[in-house]
Amino acid sequence: MREYTLASGMSALIWIIGFGSGSVVAQSPSTPPGADPVTAPATPPILKHESSPNSVVAPSAKAPIPAAEIGSAAKKSFDSGIKWALANQRSNGHWGSFETPRKTEIFLDTQASHQAFQAATTALVALALLDPSKTNPECLAAIERGISRLASRASPGRATGKTFYDVWAHTYLIELSTAVQADPRLSAFHATWKTIGETEIQRVRREQGAEGGWGYYDFEFTGLHPSGHQSTSFNSAAMILALKAAQKQGEVIPAGCIEDATKALLRMQLPSGAFGYGTYAELRPRADYNKLSGSSGRLQACNVALQAVGAGDITNEVILRGVQHLRDTHQYIQIGRGRVRPHEAFYRNSGYYYYFGHYYAARALELVPPSAERAELIRWLTEVMVHDQNPDGSWFDYPLYGYGKAYATGFALLTLEILRPLIDEAAVPQKSDSQK
Repeated sequence: MREYTLASGMSALIWIIGFGSGSVVAQSPSTPPGADPVTAPATPPILKHESSPNSVVAPSAKAPIPAAEIGSAAKKSFDSGIKWALANQRSNGHWGSFETPRKTEIFLDTQASHQAFQAATTALVALALLDPSKTNPECLAAIERGISRLASRASPGRATGKTFYDVWAHTYLIELSTAVQADPRLSAFHATWKTIGETEIQRVRREQGAEGGWGYYDFEFTGLHPSGHQSTSFNSAAMILALKAAQKQGEVIPAGCIEDATKALLRMQLPSGAFGYGTYAELRPRADYNKLSGSSGRLQACNVALQAVGAGDITNEVILRGVQHLRDTHQYIQIGRGRVRPHEAFYRNSGYYYYFGHYYAARALELVPPSAERAELIRWLTEVMVHDQNPDGSWFDYPLYGYGKAYATGFALLTLEILRPLIDEAAVPQKSDSQK
C-alpha cells in the first residue's frame, strides 16, 4: 500500500489551494535565493490514489458553474446519479458488495460487519430513490426490491463486543422505516416496516453506550452493552435525528433514549463551534481532529441534531456558521476524499464521512431562513456535489470494500434532493445579514 508522507501531503495541499485561483507561483526548495520563481502549469495534476476508483482530488480546479446554470447542472448530475444507482442494484435487491480490489482493508472483526455495511448502504440508496420514484417507475421498482431484500434479513448485529458497525445500519434503517410508512404507494410494506422500525429502535436502545451515545468501536471494554468510551459525536447526532423522525411518525422511543444521547452530544460540544470526535477525545479539545478544520464534516449533523431537540443553544446563526466552516476549511476534508487509509489527511480527516458531512450540511441549510449568505452556501455546496461526481454517474469518498460508490452515491443523491428546491428559492435576491 502506498505511503503518504507529511511532505507529499503538504505538496498536495499547495496544488489544491493554489489552483483554485487559476494559477500559482511556486518556489522550488532547490531554487537558490534570488532566482526566478518557477511558474506552475495551468492544469493541476490528477491525484489518484491506489485502489480508489475514479477518485480525483481537487475539484476546486474545475471551472465555476455560472449562477444561472447551477439548477440545470444539479438536475443533470442528479439524473446521472439515479441512472448509476438503477444500473448497479444487485440482482437480489441490495447495493454494494463485500468484494474489494485492495490488498488490505479496514478492520472487519467478523463477517457480521458485512451485513451491517450492506444494510446501511441499501437503506441509503433506497431513501435516495424515494423522491424520484414519484415520477420514475424504475426507481419505485428498485425501492421495492431493496426494501424486500432488507425485510428478508435479520437486523444486523454487532460483530463482537468491541466492534459494531451495525450502528450505521440501525440509523438508516430507522430513517427508511419512517419514510416507507409515510409513503401511501408502499402500503403493502407498511406493516412489515413498522415492525422493522420498532425492532431497530429497541436494538439501538440496548446498544446505546453507558454515557448515552453511539459509536462503532469499544476496544478497551467488551461487554453486553457498550461502555460508551468510544462513542462518536456524529454517530450519536445521526441517531438522534433518526429517532426524532420515527417519533414524529408516531413510534414510541424508549424513555431517556434521546435525552441520554443529547447529554452525551453536549459534552462533546466545543466553544469553537466544533465537536469532539468522540467521548474518548472530550478532554483533548485542542487535538487537530477536534479543531474546526478537522470537525467540519462531522459538526453539521451535530448542529442539526441539537437544534432538533432544542439543546446546545444552536440558533440559525450557529447552523449557518457551521456550514460556512465546511466551506472555508473544505480543502482539508477534500484532501481526505478517496484516500485509502482513514484519517491520513490533514487534521485527521477521513473520506468515509465526506458525503455524510455534505448531506447533513444540506439538511442544515434547509433549516436556515433565506439570506444572501445562505444562497451563496447553497450554490457552493451544489457546485461541490456536481464537480465531485465521477464520469460514470456515481460518487466516491472511501474504498470500503465494494460499498464505497454505493453509499457515497446514496448520500450525494439525498444531498442534491435537498439542494435542488433550495436553488430556486436562493435565486430570489436576498439581503445579506449585514444589510438587515
